[in-house]
Amino acid sequence: MKVQVSANFKKHARKTILSIVVFAISYILLLILAIGITVGFTLLGILIFASKPMFLTAVLCLGLFGSGLTILFFLLKFVFTSTKVDTGHLTRIYEGDEPQLFALIHEVVKEVDTSFPKKVFLSHDVNASVFYDSNFWSMFLPIRKNLQIGVGLVNSVTQQELKAILAHEFGHFSQKSMKVGSYVYHVNQIIYNMLYKNESLDKMFEKWGNIGGYSAIFVSLSIFIIQQIQHVLKHLYEYVNLNYLALSREMEFHADEIAAHVAGSQALADSLLRLSFANHALTNVLSFYDSKFSENIRSSNIYPEHRCVMLMFAERNRYQMRNGLPQIELATLKKYDKSKLNLENQWSSHPSDEDRVKALQKLNIVKQETVNDPAIALLSNGAAIANQISDKLFSGIQYQQMPSVLEITSFAEDFEKRIAMYAIDQRFNNFYDYNHPILKGDTLIGKKPAQQSFEELFADSKVEALYELNSLENDKYVVEAIRKGEIKLKTFDYDGTKYRPADATELLQKIARDIGTTAQRIADYNQEIHFYFEQLADVQGKHLEFKHKYEDFALFDKNYEAGQNRYNELVENTTFIFQTLPFVDIEARLSDLKRREEELKKELAVLLELPESKFDMEEQLISSLDNYISSELVYFHVDHYNEENLQIMFNAISTYKKLLDDHHFAKKRCYLNFMLTLEENKDKGSVLSQLTT
Repeated sequence: MKVQVSANFKKHARKTILSIVVFAISYILLLILAIGITVGFTLLGILIFASKPMFLTAVLCLGLFGSGLTILFFLLKFVFTSTKVDTGHLTRIYEGDEPQLFALIHEVVKEVDTSFPKKVFLSHDVNASVFYDSNFWSMFLPIRKNLQIGVGLVNSVTQQELKAILAHEFGHFSQKSMKVGSYVYHVNQIIYNMLYKNESLDKMFEKWGNIGGYSAIFVSLSIFIIQQIQHVLKHLYEYVNLNYLALSREMEFHADEIAAHVAGSQALADSLLRLSFANHALTNVLSFYDSKFSENIRSSNIYPEHRCVMLMFAERNRYQMRNGLPQIELATLKKYDKSKLNLENQWSSHPSDEDRVKALQKLNIVKQETVNDPAIALLSNGAAIANQISDKLFSGIQYQQMPSVLEITSFAEDFEKRIAMYAIDQRFNNFYDYNHPILKGDTLIGKKPAQQSFEELFADSKVEALYELNSLENDKYVVEAIRKGEIKLKTFDYDGTKYRPADATELLQKIARDIGTTAQRIADYNQEIHFYFEQLADVQGKHLEFKHKYEDFALFDKNYEAGQNRYNELVENTTFIFQTLPFVDIEARLSDLKRREEELKKELAVLLELPESKFDMEEQLISSLDNYISSELVYFHVDHYNEENLQIMFNAISTYKKLLDDHHFAKKRCYLNFMLTLEENKDKGSVLSQLTT
């Protein structure tokens, strides 16, 4: 197969090759400089010793020679290093065990015209990749790649979609034009290693510094010179990496085109749009079993459960089904993203899924013969290998006793209950997912809102205002970063207009006005909704109950933001515990933490007294929290932390956050459910006619 590379690909390839040449020349110059320093230091040391032979001059001679060699070693060490990919979490499979999957790989390899992978591994996740161990010489010698396929991925796609995904992965290595990407990858690794992977050098400096007082001078000298070299390398790294990342994005488009020729545009586009959804479902399954640890419950095979959760989420999101899998349209994703900001992420190695899908749709390569059976059916013996991979996932967990296993029906019931605990009735059309039913701002108080039906109050147009507000706030955050220089761009587009970073301040003012306008629209919607249900409550004789439930939630919500800020401050002010600091600094920061703790203890005690706070809480945790609230725990003594007391504090902080969120949601849902009760009862006793007269 021969797929022509684009003009953009060629342009970025030329830039990348130029950056490699610049790196090579710069590196050679630095190497010559290092050799010169080594020779110069050595000659200077010999001259000093020859002029006055004695112990001190001998130390000076050896120290200068050692400094020179250290600098030279710093620049040469990457030649002797190699990068090995850890495969401990992977499960290798063989053709004899999985003939159908290997048959598909053979088919893709033949169509893409590349070599068969050296080894094939399965992982647990929703992913596929080609990887290999590398060293300096792999820039010049051919290396066979390994293929990794996630069973979570296989569980989420059809056979045609899996074929497209594999063709994309092999497409990166199928043509000579892609070789430049390999070169730049290695150059990036070389610079990265010299900048950030210096454990052996640091250990050598430490040993050298412990020899005697004089050696500290030469250690400092070596460190100073190496730091100057690193300063140059950092600029080179940014220059090479920016060009490489731009090329990498073009390589993704190119590999997509190869995959489209092999399996069709639609197969790859459908899988791209579904994979983040599938990954979200798998993450939820794993989180579910994290919560089951204390009950000594595990899964025998997470993949039927993964599929079960995908179907649950698809139903809740009203996604269409095709070939037994949720179909997620590009328009569905755009529904949530109302951003007016358009900028190329120069630090991203992949283009956005939206850009990739649009490019595939433009190619519109159609395959008449497709296999749309579930890809999981390719695995032998009813995907028995999935049991092994699930066992590997749970093997590192130390259960207190032999864990029991949930059947799929029990899992589905339990998981559904957990979703229901934190779900808002779908009749509200997601209006309250990111919005609280609170009256605030300059609302329509004093004016009688136009009479609307329940469906009109929660129409899609009202919900979209919430997505608009969220996107505006995200745009503000990004433009603020551009203004501060944290994101470096020459120009960027906003709402179809091109801006320079110097224009960011003026643009931020516009975004702030738009945020204010949109927030006011939402406040007006909340007022209209409140008026509607207030009238229903009056007619049904439930005005006081409605008022009580609203005020109960509103009062808690008023303090909720302060509680969130308190939690964030505590998290931020405990990060020092994981850093290496002088004892004096530790004591000072703990003193500040103690001051903040007093408020936490008061608020935590209040939350624990609320109904159902301790409903599903273990006795051990309750005892730990009581101890925390009533005691003055010592976290640091003389020169070491008290790990047990620190754990009590961290448990208290995380429990505070959970209780805060749980009670806020419970009160919110209680109020919303009462609103639904009013809606359900409105037809009784001709309520509608009474409202309109």
